[in-house]
Amino acid sequence: MLKYKLVNESKVGAQINVTTDIDQYFFDYPCTSSSDCTDYEVALSPGLYKFELYGSSGGSLNGVTSYRFPDGSCISEEIVNRYRGNTQCRHHASVGGAGGYISGIILLRKSTLSYITIGGKGTVNKDTTCYHEIRCFEQNLYSPGGYGGGGSTPAHPTVGSGGGQTAVKFIENNLWHRVIVAGSGGGADNIYGNFQGTDDGSGGSGGGLIAQGWFENGTYKNDYFANSTFGFSFGFGEAAQLYGSKNVNGVHKYSSTSDKSGSGSGWFGGFASHDPDSGSGGGSSWALSKDAIIPPGKINSVDDFFTSIGSYEYAFSKTDYLFSNVIHQAGIWDGNGRVIITILQYEVCPTYKNFFNLNFLLPIYVFLLSK
Repeated sequence: MLKYKLVNESKVGAQINVTTDIDQYFFDYPCTSSSDCTDYEVALSPGLYKFELYGSSGGSLNGVTSYRFPDGSCISEEIVNRYRGNTQCRHHASVGGAGGYISGIILLRKSTLSYITIGGKGTVNKDTTCYHEIRCFEQNLYSPGGYGGGGSTPAHPTVGSGGGQTAVKFIENNLWHRVIVAGSGGGADNIYGNFQGTDDGSGGSGGGLIAQGWFENGTYKNDYFANSTFGFSFGFGEAAQLYGSKNVNGVHKYSSTSDKSGSGSGWFGGFASHDPDSGSGGGSSWALSKDAIIPPGKINSVDDFFTSIGSYEYAFSKTDYLFSNVIHQAGIWDGNGRVIITILQYEVCPTYKNFFNLNFLLPIYVFLLSK
């Protein structure tokens, strides 16, 4: 039995939102605000666990689509259902990017304190007083991105912000202690446009080791994207700006038109397009595994407005907490994120013999779950 609580139990509008099904625990978004929330604290006893994470989706009044290919088609419904996703293929202009899915199995040899961030979905800025003025880019008028680092959007009645990452952290509750992350989707530019044509500014899907870019006038753009070592920022999506990106590697484009969307968060957050006819990029997924690429040295993190968060080395090595049987699927989740923890083998009072049994069972569980 898992023990869990909210990190900030006094957060206004926050309450535990967890359901159980035998040995499965479904952690859903615990707050009423999609941008201002708190994390779960979960005590994990020694044992064998499966973690499944769903990133949140980007904001759009036209809805969210399953992972969309450059030709306008989507991943199949069978793939969405295989990983218990909830998206549909929408052949509409200016839709939000869906959140990604990642899963992995981990053997914990000792009691481990974990923290779970459930990503908040991107929202739509409903300010009806600003359209194409420089004052629309005053930061106090921005609509925030989803909880978990989603990129904010300037004032405009229909533009979407980026979704927030869903992440699990071990030992300490910060970005450098994340061990598995599901990337979130990018926001859409407005409610207008023609599918695959003029002003189709759809957001890119979150998830995968390499997340999507975005759609500009219906054409897919992959010049700027997030992966395991690169993106707008470590753990944050990007806010749309008047003069373009403050990141030297981002889009440098001026436009006073304010229907410019925010990007999704992830292991690395996506880039904003800073363009009124484009959506913005999704965030990447990542898990600490034997094949993981860990950025070397100190990893800088800035928030969506490029304000410094900190610079530290990643907390773990590949001799610490390793996930096996890691599965990625981009673009299958609509709404706030979710985490599912399944207890595969649980030991209340572990002994050497019990851990021998767990090590013996791990490849068997991996084999069975892959079927």
